[in-house]
Amino acid sequence: MELVHYFDALHGEVNLREANNLPFICWPDRSPCLAANAFMVQLYKRNLSRNNNGGTLRQFAKDISHLIRYCSDNCIDFIQMNGDRFTDFIAKLRSEKDPLNLMARKRDSNTLIAIGRKCIEFLDFIGKLNGDDGFVIYTLKAQQKKYQIRTKNSKSGRIEKFGWHHESFDTPGPRKNRLPISRQSIKELYDAIPLLSSTNLDQQSKRFIDRRRTVMLRLLEMTGARIEEVARIQVKDIEEAVEQNNPMLRLTTLKKRRSEHRFVPVLHQDLAALKAYVRVNRNMVIKRTIRAAQDHGSLFVSEITGKPITSKYMSNEIGLLRRTAGIGSQACAHMFRNRFITKLFVRLINQYDFDNKDNFRKALLDANTLKQQVQQYTGHGNVASLDTYIDMAFDEVANLVAVVSTVQLQEAFDSFDSNVDILQMELKAGLPITIYLEKYHELLNLRTTDVAHINELQRHNNSE
Repeated sequence: MELVHYFDALHGEVNLREANNLPFICWPDRSPCLAANAFMVQLYKRNLSRNNNGGTLRQFAKDISHLIRYCSDNCIDFIQMNGDRFTDFIAKLRSEKDPLNLMARKRDSNTLIAIGRKCIEFLDFIGKLNGDDGFVIYTLKAQQKKYQIRTKNSKSGRIEKFGWHHESFDTPGPRKNRLPISRQSIKELYDAIPLLSSTNLDQQSKRFIDRRRTVMLRLLEMTGARIEEVARIQVKDIEEAVEQNNPMLRLTTLKKRRSEHRFVPVLHQDLAALKAYVRVNRNMVIKRTIRAAQDHGSLFVSEITGKPITSKYMSNEIGLLRRTAGIGSQACAHMFRNRFITKLFVRLINQYDFDNKDNFRKALLDANTLKQQVQQYTGHGNVASLDTYIDMAFDEVANLVAVVSTVQLQEAFDSFDSNVDILQMELKAGLPITIYLEKYHELLNLRTTDVAHINELQRHNNSE
């Protein structure tokens, strides 16, 4: 989709601008909501994210949809909202119960505040659209409050901003931090893969879906990438990494104004598994569905259509695996990222012998090499946003009995263990013993190659 960007009077041309994933909002009766869509266009002009099927704009649309429904149910226009009605609107949202637990609220305090702020921002737009610039302050009785956010563009690491507040809002609750996923939970997710596939699938389709789920989990585990970043991996990214002596996998870094890439070190043994998935499983589906001439290049494809699958679909896959495995605790894609970053910090802390959190934070801020290494691997724009991971890393270090002194060597052995677990799972699913032994010896050889490359790199660094 494209929208008008500007008119070039010199050449008499209308210039268009790409507007894919721009939300289109309707009233509950399915008729277009013109005011809400005009608000979406204003947000679009602010260059807010539309990644992952809509990004920030999609979240705005989702949040203001509650207000649209409220106004529709009460037969009022947006400009007819006032302080009492807004308080009633928030109270109704607060009273909604979780359908899976009728004793619990559907939304916590922080979610309710986030929805309320976006709705006030929308109503501020409505007021200005109707020539009333003070609408939300004088009629809605909202006010702007000062708060601080982290940023890399300030010496203090923080800048002051203003956000909307209303007397109907709850007191903000404590921020919830997801813990890293445990090694046991990861194993249980892998073990659930052969149990999940539908009995209606033929053996070839089942094998493809099982391999795709395995590759998805392995990439989350070995790269620490966001789920959308994993969904964007291309076949050519795998092929380019395979050709390198010290392989680095290219990832698209999200949460940036412009498209950026970073490179994460990967192991030969992991690349062998990815290459086999592409050559055997993925190519078979492409040939059967859209044909090689129409191949879009995305690593993860639908078994039925051959088209790329979305990050939302992949997140749902992890949810299905968690429920199939019977994991009672939380287990989601982002927890793989938390595990990756925490493990990275644990090894850096021990490798450089940092004795407390403050010294480590100072090193991240002062030592350009260390800072760049962490940012290169994680894709964080602001080092200050890594504080939570530093806390978790020091908690883990305090309980370690023995620590491997280098990041890469431990990864080589961890990766080997993970790949052997996957191979044993395939053996249980019917993989012939001769092929199992062949793949096992290939993994052994690749682990030896990885260790040799790592040792050579260490000798080179020590000689400098």
